[in-house]
Parts: sequence; C-alpha cells; structure tokens
Amino acid sequence: MKEKLLNNLGLKVASLVLAFAVWMAVVNISNPIIDDSQVVAVEVRNEDVLEAANLTYEIVGKDAVTVSYQVRTRDRSLVKASDFHAYVDLKDYNVTGAIPITVEINRDKENLVRSDTITAKPMVIRIDTEELQRKKFDLQFRTKGTPEEGYALGMVTLSPDSVTVEGPESQIGQINHMGIEIEVDNANADINAVAAPVFYDANGNKLDLGNKVTVSRHEIEYNVSVLKAKSLAINFEVSGVVAKGYRYTGVECSIKSVPVVGTKSVLASLTTLAVSSDKLNIDGATSDKVIQLDLSQYLPPSTSVAGDEYKNVTVKLKVEPLTTRVFTLNLKNLDKKGAEADYDYSFDKETSDVTVKGLKEDLDALTEKNLNAVLDVSDQEAGPHPGMVTFEVSGGFEVVGYTPFNVTVAHKEPGPGTDESTTATSAEVPETQ
Repeated sequence: MKEKLLNNLGLKVASLVLAFAVWMAVVNISNPIIDDSQVVAVEVRNEDVLEAANLTYEIVGKDAVTVSYQVRTRDRSLVKASDFHAYVDLKDYNVTGAIPITVEINRDKENLVRSDTITAKPMVIRIDTEELQRKKFDLQFRTKGTPEEGYALGMVTLSPDSVTVEGPESQIGQINHMGIEIEVDNANADINAVAAPVFYDANGNKLDLGNKVTVSRHEIEYNVSVLKAKSLAINFEVSGVVAKGYRYTGVECSIKSVPVVGTKSVLASLTTLAVSSDKLNIDGATSDKVIQLDLSQYLPPSTSVAGDEYKNVTVKLKVEPLTTRVFTLNLKNLDKKGAEADYDYSFDKETSDVTVKGLKEDLDALTEKNLNAVLDVSDQEAGPHPGMVTFEVSGGFEVVGYTPFNVTVAHKEPGPGTDESTTATSAEVPETQ
C-alpha cells in the first residue's frame, strides 16, 4: 500500500498544486477582490484633555473621511459605513493642530475586509483651539403682546434670575445680554410658565451661537402678576423761563400714559397723572434738558404703578434757539386801512423788508401772505407821511421791525372835461316838489 502511495509521488504533488491553483483561479474569476470605500464620520475622543487646559476646539473643514478598503465582490453589500470607526484622539493634539485619524473595523467584519488595505483620506484632521470662557449674565425679560383691556402687568419674577454660559471666547464676546420672552397677549390673570433663555447682541437682536455655547439652565421659570388697572395720561407740569433768544417747545417722552392699580372707587376719580417736580424747571435753559423720573413717586394715595419700567423714565424738555427771517413786501400791493377815495397814495420805495423772529422750522413754512400786513393811512392829509404797517401773525412769531419808507398822499387829479364847479353842481340833487 505504501508503495502505491509513493508511486509517482511528484506527479501527485504537482496535481494537487495544479488543482489548488485552478480552484483559486475559479474563485478569483467568479468572486474577485475589488476596491471599495465608505464615508465615515470622525469621532473625537478625550475632549477632557483640552477642557482641562481651559481650551475649546473646532474642526477645520469636514468632520468625515473617506475610508478605502478591499473586499470580495460577493461580500461588498455586507460592509457598511457603520462597520468602521474613524476617530482622532485629542491626547495627540500638538501646536500644529493636525491630528492623525485612526480607522478600525468591527470584529465581525474583519474576515471580510483585509485590515492592511484600510486607509483614510484625509489622513489627518485639523482643529483650531480657543480659550474657553465662562460668564454670568443677569436675565432680562421681554413681553410680547398686551394684556386684556383694563388689565396691566405687575411684578415679573424669574427663577433663576441669572445663568452662566460657557464657550469659545469669540462667541461669548458676541453676547451683550440674555433674557426670556414672555407672551402676555390678552392676559387677565397671573401667568406661570417656563421659557428658554435667549442670547442678544448690543442692538437687541437674537443670536444663534450653535451648540458650542452651553447654558447652565435650559428652562427659566417665571411668574407675571396681571392686575386690574386704569391707564392715566401723563401731564408734565413744566416751570421756569428759558434764556433770552430761546423758546421752550414742549415735553418729549416715549411713555404717554401709565397703568395705575387701585380700588375701583379710587380709579374712577382719576383721569390724568400730574407730574410736578423741581427737575421739570427750565429757568435759563439754552438747550434740551434730559431728566430721569420715577413716575411711581407722583401717584395719588392708595394707588400703585403696574410695571417696573415706569420707575426710570427718560423725559426731554425741548428748548430751541430763536432765529430771524427777512420777508420782502411789495408796498403797492398792501391793503390800506383808512384810505380816502379822493386821494392817491405813492411811496418813495417799491419794497420794505420785514424781519420776523421765530423757530427756524416755523419760519421756513411762513410766507409774506401769512404776515397779513396792512398799511395804515387813517386821517392822513395831503403830503408826505412815514409809512405805518400793522401785522397779524400767528402765535410763535414776532415781527421785529421793517425798513422805513414814506407815503405821499395827494388829491386825485380831476378827469378830462370836468372842473370843480360842474362837479359840485352835478353833485347837488334838486329837491322834489
């Protein structure tokens, strides 16, 4: 038996090698090895390393890589992107910011993909680091809408009333203040709810800072008291006299009325809120006077103001300089007071310049017609007389003066073919018998 096995041994070994080669050829032809790839998200590990150094980071460019590998054709559909794990370890961070990417494959797929064929493109990910900043903000609030008629907002309480934010220094620096928005439209009872804190810039616009900035509290509880109230118009009692050459032109305040809370009988007797204060004095003023008033200090007894925004109100007392403008009157077009039909009136000048004092804006709108100028020639006999003009201008204007001129009064010349005797005779009417 042994002799039979050893008989033609070389030929038999060659046959086995040939058979294996043929088998390999058949396998490779029918199920060849091909190149394939998957896009895999890159995981960041050991972030606490940078946090411990008080640094935050941001990936520059894409946070995914293309993983290339070799697999047999029939196994291609069995390999998914989720079978790979691509990651960078922040322990490997250096000043260049370039961290190598490591790619691993799940163990249950190691028999399908040759590990020595797995490559990643790009091979590194770059990160930018920045100082990590923590900052505390006191919370403000904004109300949206208006309460039901006859009601006003009272005290607003926030819990907590401040939050701490953490994130990149450049993003924290964009935050001017933080607060919540409270819906109060048609409210007629106290409101208890929660709201998410909002970032605002210096102009009061909302900021979207993404997920790099974290907030110590994601929900803020608030309570808004809604009170029965009556809105009172504000009457600012201004005293004093401005400097010569200036004029007080009124009060400017963004708040025109104040919601006042009190008993029904007390509120029924109130229509306005009189505000009288030494701060409202304009003696000797030559420019606008801006003051701050706490309107709650001027409320009638047994009442209170609804809302904290009325405790620090900006009021502007407007003072403007007076100026002058010159108007030219055509003398022959003036209306005449006391003119006699038997006289003619002539002038030694064609025009007279009238100087009017007032506020520039008002003077710009004034015309010669608005001066209502009238030449007074009452009881003037034949001969020269100084011109006398009267004016009727609306309040706010003052006629400073006008250039002098002379009026010459003369008897009218008789018409052709007419003398004094015939004129007198014709004027006599015979008595009827």
